[in-house]
Amino acid sequence: MQHPNDIWTRHAHRAGIIYQRPDFRFDAAFYARTYPEVAGDDDALLRHFTDYGRVEGRHGTYYAQLRCQVPHIDQGLATLVTDPALRDLFEAGHSDAAELAFELIQLGDPVDSLVSDFSMRAYLEWYPDIDAAGMNPLMHYLRFAWIEGGRRTLADLRKGLHPGQQEFCPERPTVLICVHEMSRTGAPVVGRDLVRQASRTHNVAVAALRGGDLMDQFLPHCCGALITANPLHEMPYVNADVFRNIEQAILNSVECAPFIHALVAQDIPFAAYIHEYSDYTFPSWKSVYMASFSDLLVFSSEHVRDSWQGRLADVTFDTANDSTIIPQHPLIHGQVTEMRRLDARQALSKALGCDLTGKRLICGAGHVQWRKGTDIFAQAAQICAGIDPDTIFVWIGDGQNHQDMGFGVWFDYHLRQAGANSRDGNLFFLPAGPLYLDVMDAADAMFLSSRLDPLPNVVFDAIQRGQYMVCFDGATGFADDRYRGSDRIMRTPYAEPAAAVRALLALPRKVGTAKDDAPTAPNTGPQLFDRIRGALQDRLSRQRNFVLGESAIDIPLLFTKSETDRPLRRREREKLFGYGRRLLWRDVQDACDTVAASDNWVHRRLRVEKYQPVSPDDLQVPEFAIHIHAFYVDDLPEDLCNHAAFARARRILITTDTEAKATAIRQMGADRGLPIETQLVPNQGRDILPFLRLFGRDGLAGDDRIWCHLHQKKSVQTTSHGDVWRQFLHRILLGDRDSLSSAIRRIGQPGVGMVAPFEPHFVPWDDSRRLLSRVADRFPGPMPDNPLLFPVGNMFWTRADVARQMLDLFGEDHPWPNEPIPTDGTEFHLIERLWPAIAARMDLDSVFLHKDDEERV
Repeated sequence: MQHPNDIWTRHAHRAGIIYQRPDFRFDAAFYARTYPEVAGDDDALLRHFTDYGRVEGRHGTYYAQLRCQVPHIDQGLATLVTDPALRDLFEAGHSDAAELAFELIQLGDPVDSLVSDFSMRAYLEWYPDIDAAGMNPLMHYLRFAWIEGGRRTLADLRKGLHPGQQEFCPERPTVLICVHEMSRTGAPVVGRDLVRQASRTHNVAVAALRGGDLMDQFLPHCCGALITANPLHEMPYVNADVFRNIEQAILNSVECAPFIHALVAQDIPFAAYIHEYSDYTFPSWKSVYMASFSDLLVFSSEHVRDSWQGRLADVTFDTANDSTIIPQHPLIHGQVTEMRRLDARQALSKALGCDLTGKRLICGAGHVQWRKGTDIFAQAAQICAGIDPDTIFVWIGDGQNHQDMGFGVWFDYHLRQAGANSRDGNLFFLPAGPLYLDVMDAADAMFLSSRLDPLPNVVFDAIQRGQYMVCFDGATGFADDRYRGSDRIMRTPYAEPAAAVRALLALPRKVGTAKDDAPTAPNTGPQLFDRIRGALQDRLSRQRNFVLGESAIDIPLLFTKSETDRPLRRREREKLFGYGRRLLWRDVQDACDTVAASDNWVHRRLRVEKYQPVSPDDLQVPEFAIHIHAFYVDDLPEDLCNHAAFARARRILITTDTEAKATAIRQMGADRGLPIETQLVPNQGRDILPFLRLFGRDGLAGDDRIWCHLHQKKSVQTTSHGDVWRQFLHRILLGDRDSLSSAIRRIGQPGVGMVAPFEPHFVPWDDSRRLLSRVADRFPGPMPDNPLLFPVGNMFWTRADVARQMLDLFGEDHPWPNEPIPTDGTEFHLIERLWPAIAARMDLDSVFLHKDDEERV
């Protein structure tokens, strides 16, 4: 057993403090801080402690002080230590064990994590509330968290680190391959194949957000696998060579988006392998960040990439240069032997309780759900029953749950009505498992009934085992041009099961080959990993544009606004702007230059100007009215007090949805000497529809020519920074207690149709892009790829004529959607982006004011 002094000396040398603190039993800095009345250098403080301090009950270390207050900390320390020498001291009951462990951990990085399952830095990073309170992390853990539970330590992180069966070789390059989970589903299976292929030439680290049954198939081919739900904060503390030497990464699925933060923070280039359609990728930040920060986007099919075109345009992504198409497998036209086909049919006959001899067998495979079109598969079986009762439909896959209200309840009822799983019927369901290959080998054809399905692995398996496949045109990557030459793939009109049944019945039956004649898989060239890695290397080698330094607009994206994260924010901006992508403007001049470079008819009428305070008595200030939609009224009193513009307004009209709110609003005005009109409106159309209806039939806009539109919005997206956001918009639009905003004077000038705050974020069409085609023909020119500037937040100054034309664009009798509505992609979100286009159509400018000293978030 090592002596405590020797253990301390070894680690204190590592920390560089052995000469300042040769004995762990006394901490001069702590002593001086705790007892400021004791003066002198370190030696003098030690003498005082030795001669007087112990007798007087003074403590020589933080440990001694804390243990006097909380004796149970020794037990907590015993559970933390991992260093073998320290553990020996605890097991032997050595009196110095706990104090030595405590003082070693107190040394911080790197000693703490080497000797224990505790990291001082990690604890503060994982729990900002402890950092904000200025508490000592080890003290907090031992005193509170160890007893209460619920706070993660390195022990929890290390439990998620699974040693792989491959040894780390320093001579090899190291790659990280990320999967979102280790289930036996499509994307994780592709991830497993990537790991297998990469292990031939690389050290492979695997990381996943969730574990699963496939873990055992990853470990033989990697050096280590980490399960973590928080990669940014936990990956830096993984004590394994393979994770400390990552050179490149592959994110296998858009669901791996949480790994982006960690990779950008560590400056690790990565390719993202995208299997998912943007149509069902929510929340949208996953696809936005994938498009913004991936060095290369690799799509499994052209059909999938097409679905991403809007998302890519939203961040000005260079699709031709920064993306490529690589299917996960080659399409191999294979066959099975006749003996194997018959054996497989016999096995299925026993499992189903139905003799399949002479039957046409149609299979489907995958998780039972809407997207996979399992209900369409069942409909096809029902249609076919009346046409060819000798055709049997078999679906293999998990997910059938009669208690699932989203799909399972209704599908279970459907199956019972259709007589599924009856030996006299033609529709059967099997759970995923060992019968999968029997289904593949026995079936004559596969019906890919999916509504949207990129390139499901089961199709590659089916065609390699001699099947034909029928799919819906527009539903899968197998409808891409690259597969048009295959005589094994048939396409029918989208979501028409009757057409699919006709195509299935027209196909030839599968006949196996003699054993000696069974074809072998051809040499298909480089495997998936090598192709993705080669494409990534090629893209990195072609990079010629490098942007260095911070951006003048320093708004958090991947990281927080803290000073500690400033270097990380710089790194994210360098990557973002280096690839010419946008999530925010680099500075105001960047926005001005981008607008000036555009020849789009809308952009030619955009102006960016500096905010100026204006005296309330300025004669150039026109008469104006203010509209506020106040579904929430909590912050309205403060807003009415904080802006001189309310006293200067000719009218203040506030819409709300109940008489109780209206009464309270009128009283708020009376208390401040402000005559406020109120109007009751239904809770429909967020804030903007109540404003637009002022300009319609029987509207209350009257003859007022200039209007400011505000609202008291609260939402999931804005509540955390709602006060700052509202102040940002209100200050730029209205001014403050003593002055008006130059926005008011500007909207009164000829040729100006709208004035709004300049938004530092680069906000695209986003989900509103899907609605553009409905109104595009109402404008004199094409809509731009991105709006560039518009009144983000839907607060602005405008003219009554502009508002009337916006209402006319849709019509007063338009069937507006009711609440609740999605967070984006409705008419109301489109209207927000169309204000500059309406103004430009009227030959009017849209002006955006920037106020550099006003905080946005």
